[in-house]
Amino acid sequence: MTTIGKQMYHLDCVDSTNNFTAKLINDQICQNGAVILADEQTAGKGQMGNTWESERGSNLLCSIAWQPDNLSVNEQSKISWMVCLVLHKLLLRFGIEAEIKWPNDIYVHNQKIAGILIENQLEGKCISWVIAGIGLNVNQQSFHQANATSMKNVLGVNLQVKTVLKELMDLFNGYLHQWDVVQPTLKSELESILFQKNIRSIYRDKEGEFEGEILGIQDDGRLIIEVGKEQRVYAMKEVQFC
Repeated sequence: MTTIGKQMYHLDCVDSTNNFTAKLINDQICQNGAVILADEQTAGKGQMGNTWESERGSNLLCSIAWQPDNLSVNEQSKISWMVCLVLHKLLLRFGIEAEIKWPNDIYVHNQKIAGILIENQLEGKCISWVIAGIGLNVNQQSFHQANATSMKNVLGVNLQVKTVLKELMDLFNGYLHQWDVVQPTLKSELESILFQKNIRSIYRDKEGEFEGEILGIQDDGRLIIEVGKEQRVYAMKEVQFC
């Protein structure tokens, strides 16, 4: 059984915790359930090639690596859903209500508080390793991005990053240790807290801007948006929130 946190690295500075984790795996010294924590990232990676902005020592920057038990490549969306739900529940433990903005961001009051970057390593048709990179704004108070916030901004108090990490690992272990029970409900659970679901909003695809309403997500992780009487389905990078 995978237990998150059996092996831990606490780095002062690294280019990216995901990159560091991938090297540990490549060098065959990464244990199942390893956690790599960094005070600073010089090239933190966000979704779709974006960078992740973070003040040194202020936020939770980590990667968690584990080996799923016989998980098919076709089911890799479930990993993303689980990590998003872990972060949602983590924030709830601190009294913060959040929503999940498709595909991998966590929003509080229309502002981004966390982002996730999942990088899976494959062996045949199965996932051999999951690297879940997480950036959670904990104590940072000012951002270059106008729509970003932090736990401190919401709660008004300073938090210990390692205390937040401890709660994160506890939630991860809860999901992984009960995987057979929780995995059938991941999609519906995520859809219930999906950002802008059932709200008419403006989006942009390759044809330009349009008004639509998010209905949910497909089993393969694609987003379903109703436009007029038509339902459109989008993969990552195919649609933008305006």
